Amino acid sequence: MATSMSQIGPGKTPPRLISDLLNYVPRLVEDGYNLLADPAQQFQNKPLKRRGPNDCRHNLMRKDSQTQAPISDDISWNSSSQYSVSAICSSCRHHFKISVSVSSGEHNDFCNMSQPEYPLHHLILTDSFRMRDYVALAPASKYHGFYETFEYSCSRIKCPIVVNIRITPPRLEKSLLQLIEDAPTLEERGIKEIRKDPSRFSGQQPVDPFTALKHLASYLSDALHAQGEPRKIAARNKKFRLSFSDDCNDIFNYLDFFFFKEQVEGDDLNFFWRLPLITDQNRDFLEDALQELTFRASEVQSQTDNTPIFTLAAPAMKQIKIILGFASFPEKTKNFDANTEEHPYYASLGAVEDFTDELLCWAYDRQCECDPKNKPYYFDCLEDLARGRKSYYLQTKFAVATSAGGYGNKAIEEAYSYFRLQSNTNESDELIMSLYKVRVESEPSQKNYARGCLEKIARHRNSPSLEALIKDKDMTLDEALEFLGVNIDTSPEFIEASAVALLIDGDKTKVALALKIIAKQKPGDMILQRAAALMAAEIGEACLSISDAYKMLQIPSREVSDEGVLNYFQSLSNVAAAGSKENFCEALRLIALDRSSTFLLAKLADPIAEVSACTAEPLGLYNIGNTCYLNSLLQYFYSVKPLREMVMNFDNYRMVINDENMRRKKVGGRQVEKTEIIKAQKFVEELQKLFIDLKTASSPSVRPTKELAALTIFSTQAAEEVARKNSVSNINQLQDNAQKLESLESAQLSSQSPLPNSIFEERVDVSDNSNEKTSERGDNESEITLVNSDICFQNASDENKNIEPVQMLDFESDSATVNVHTTQDSYKISPAPDRPPPVPPRNNFEVSTSKNNSDDYNSVNRLWDFGTQQDVTEVIGNVLFRLQCAITATDYEFPSGEQVDVIRDTFFGANTVYTQKAQILQKKVEAWSYLLVFPAKSLQRSIYEALDISFDEQMVEIDGQNVPQFTSISKLPRIMQFHIQRTAFDQTNLRSWKNRTPVTIPETLYLDRYIDDSENPNSTVMNRRRQTWTWKKELTALEARYEVLTQVQENLNVPDALIATRDWINEIREFPIDGISINPDLSYLLDNRITEVTLELNEISGKIEALKQKLQNQFFDMCELGYTLHAVFIHQGEAGGGHYWVYIYDSNKDIWRKYNDENVSEVKNRDYIFKHESVGRGTPYYVVYVQSSLLKEMVDPVFRDVHQTKMKESSNISDVPTVSENLTENGLEGLNATRHIENIETKDHYTHSMSFVPEDR
Repeated sequence: MATSMSQIGPGKTPPRLISDLLNYVPRLVEDGYNLLADPAQQFQNKPLKRRGPNDCRHNLMRKDSQTQAPISDDISWNSSSQYSVSAICSSCRHHFKISVSVSSGEHNDFCNMSQPEYPLHHLILTDSFRMRDYVALAPASKYHGFYETFEYSCSRIKCPIVVNIRITPPRLEKSLLQLIEDAPTLEERGIKEIRKDPSRFSGQQPVDPFTALKHLASYLSDALHAQGEPRKIAARNKKFRLSFSDDCNDIFNYLDFFFFKEQVEGDDLNFFWRLPLITDQNRDFLEDALQELTFRASEVQSQTDNTPIFTLAAPAMKQIKIILGFASFPEKTKNFDANTEEHPYYASLGAVEDFTDELLCWAYDRQCECDPKNKPYYFDCLEDLARGRKSYYLQTKFAVATSAGGYGNKAIEEAYSYFRLQSNTNESDELIMSLYKVRVESEPSQKNYARGCLEKIARHRNSPSLEALIKDKDMTLDEALEFLGVNIDTSPEFIEASAVALLIDGDKTKVALALKIIAKQKPGDMILQRAAALMAAEIGEACLSISDAYKMLQIPSREVSDEGVLNYFQSLSNVAAAGSKENFCEALRLIALDRSSTFLLAKLADPIAEVSACTAEPLGLYNIGNTCYLNSLLQYFYSVKPLREMVMNFDNYRMVINDENMRRKKVGGRQVEKTEIIKAQKFVEELQKLFIDLKTASSPSVRPTKELAALTIFSTQAAEEVARKNSVSNINQLQDNAQKLESLESAQLSSQSPLPNSIFEERVDVSDNSNEKTSERGDNESEITLVNSDICFQNASDENKNIEPVQMLDFESDSATVNVHTTQDSYKISPAPDRPPPVPPRNNFEVSTSKNNSDDYNSVNRLWDFGTQQDVTEVIGNVLFRLQCAITATDYEFPSGEQVDVIRDTFFGANTVYTQKAQILQKKVEAWSYLLVFPAKSLQRSIYEALDISFDEQMVEIDGQNVPQFTSISKLPRIMQFHIQRTAFDQTNLRSWKNRTPVTIPETLYLDRYIDDSENPNSTVMNRRRQTWTWKKELTALEARYEVLTQVQENLNVPDALIATRDWINEIREFPIDGISINPDLSYLLDNRITEVTLELNEISGKIEALKQKLQNQFFDMCELGYTLHAVFIHQGEAGGGHYWVYIYDSNKDIWRKYNDENVSEVKNRDYIFKHESVGRGTPYYVVYVQSSLLKEMVDPVFRDVHQTKMKESSNISDVPTVSENLTENGLEGLNATRHIENIETKDHYTHSMSFVPEDR
């Protein structure tokens, strides 16, 4: 009797299915069309039948007793999983049950939001049944009703999910409810009963519909919660007589009440109704009836002054979304009218209007794959929605589909019309082929257009003969260029992209042929050679997967550099047999293609070839030890055009050092010393060298100098701090040595030796063994990378208050001088004796002169360690400070006298802090180069919510009084930098910890809401900001109250505790306990309180959601001051150490790249940058935005002008140790020139290059 359907055909995503369910009218099937069973009606620019004005838009309320669903969306699916949500519509009182189960079989790969390829289920109807259609054959019982069922399966083969929807009409028909909800009927009944026995009903009045409904609902509630035998109701009970009398016997019989008579001792014969006896057969039926009575009573409640006594059900949508897997799917920002019907094209794609562009494209792809015969119609849907939503993403998707040969129904009509045929023609393929040949011969200039029309017809008819006619020809260079939509001068990257786009749905053989012909014309272009080879492999015999390629070459990690990969290849291929060598070459070729490595491709063709870096790509930076964060900063600064131009043309900006300039030189709120300016200009000179290398080097990576690293990391304060630490260490060492010398009576020293005046000069080494050498610190030490570490150097005075520094190490000067100062409380070194002491015994203590500068070397190491413990923002601040110190001012701020220059104009903004004191609004302006962003402790927070913490009004204590204070942005920089404050201090465990809570980072940030407009107290911005402050206070109070009501103590919250108390009281009343009297109104009072608490919770939840929605939409239309995301710094590790890399956006190509030391790669999937969870097990630490209107003017990450010179020795392949050396000396870590803490178990799963070789699954 069921209607079975194949799993091939159009489907629906869960949001679409539920949207259709809410609009479904169970009693009607318009013109044979069923909204849940049939595909969406195709829109042909004619109005479609929509919901009627009186049709119910279902409001589903959960039936808890019939629901088995998790409360969170963290579901662990397995073969035995089965969840269901039962609900009732509060308006039409239809009953719905949505069940999700797992079909039997070997597949267990469930669709979910963590899978970009299958974020949602794609459900196709497999079975449907309407009991109403078969009522003549099998009349429905009252316990089941005229139900309907619909079964859906996920179209993905590996996903075993099955969804079942069951719909049942109301249990209580209108004819039955009319007896107790019609006010005139009830009034007539009451008057009749009162007239029968006026004395008995003295003071009584006829009941209203609410009271009658309430009484019947209370009977059913008592029956469903009864323990033991159900109680009975006397038919002569006054409330019963006034509410029901004998007129409602049909209702009681229908609801399984039992009517009987009973002789009561000393009384006349009485009649009773026994409450229904609950069984498995009628439980759901009676629970449904109780729900219907409850919602009907709530509808008529407004007509009375009574307080409802029943707990209303909670909304069911949350649990429905959870079991169907779309509780947390990303939604498009709603800027459409909620009262406007959505376009029918959304339903055709199985989607809903609030899908993001990415999800909509995914839905389009699924429909095309599952329902290929309607693909042209879906193509029209995509085109129209892309235009209507004004979406660049959808328009790009449409353009790619078009270039891949996609077409719509209109194009099909035009193709047939070109040959003067109708699209529904029955003419043979032979006739169409003849028409094609005639048109080509008669109009040669229309050959390409005719071929395109024939290709569309061939696909529409699925005709092999027509397709063979299209392919049966040779391709010239001009035809290849035209087929790919390019010309001979088109960039190789765009040619490759065009071929890839056509490859998705086009003729793979034809695409590969066209690319091969173009590549032959450009033999020196490695990009085209790589693309042609890769595409040839795609259409040829099976190839290795990337994973197998790495395994074949025995490469332990994909993080190994290109040079390391080549070493592995050469060590294996040089001793391999001929057949095996070919396999090794194939593996290396696949790895090169996967990495987009022109270096490996060139070395594969010619092992002695010198490889130049691609001029269209930026270079990497070698890690010189503890500098992964430094490399990220340098790459970022190189992408900033004003800074880069200033550095590259430093002579035009250099400040002339003279008295006048020095007098006015004020940076960072203080006068700058001459020595600082000299160091700053030295820093810019070093930075200029690096920038020149990044522009002109032919090698794929360049190496920053140690001098640049030192000048970047170490501020003057850092050097002084380390020098103070060294001074304490040196004093203690000298004191210890002096004591040893005094204790040796036979010790002999020739004379007093002055301290060396440079840490790099020879020095006296006092050691227990003159032959023992102090081990030097190497690059293989684990690094402590920049994080906001709370570890800091204590002042020397904290440990030895009486010790004054004796050595000042000026690391950034040409030489380091040592000055010794002593005070009265200083440790003193005993002077040398007047006469030489005897020669000391051998092997006890020996004084020797050595060139080992280990002590001084350790001094430098302490400085490096201090640099690695600085906050990353301190290093950025240090760089900006040095840049400002090095250059001349363009102006001076008044009245502060602060220098104005290109750096300040680019990076610095200002806040105005407003404090209300008495009747005066005081303000203070504060300049900044970055803003702090505070993540929440547990819940995800948007960057706007995080910024609100700094800019919203708050109470501060000033002079013992709490006064309001808020902040506004009074000056916007061209480049806006944000530091996400992720490090905090655990006061309990006394250690630093890293806050990994996500902060959502949008691609475009609008700062209109924070702009200073306080001079106009009634401005739009300030009025809206004040309104949000009021809403947030209300929200805080509501959330606090909600937490009190829902806080769980002893496994119970407040509503559950009240319900448990009521049930316990009712149990005591039914089975009395001697000596305990129960107030007869207590149960009623508890029911009232339960209802009040439930209503309060529902009210609070509604208000909270409403306030959150208001806050979200408050500044929606303020989008004039837009900033585009440019860079995201990622930190991987803990508070004390880890690894940095940076993502930088290239607006010219609309791509993101990952800069990870010497490796620079394109990010293919942007979700790994913008999705809310952490990025590759790292977290965003520093983000940079650029004024959208100045994007092209301010940033450009690719600035290359390669000079064809010999590759630098630092990047030459000969410098890379062989595999055997690495494995023997350093293990696997030796493959990298610098060892990092972060190199342990790090894998890059998201910045892979495009590959046509599928991974093993």
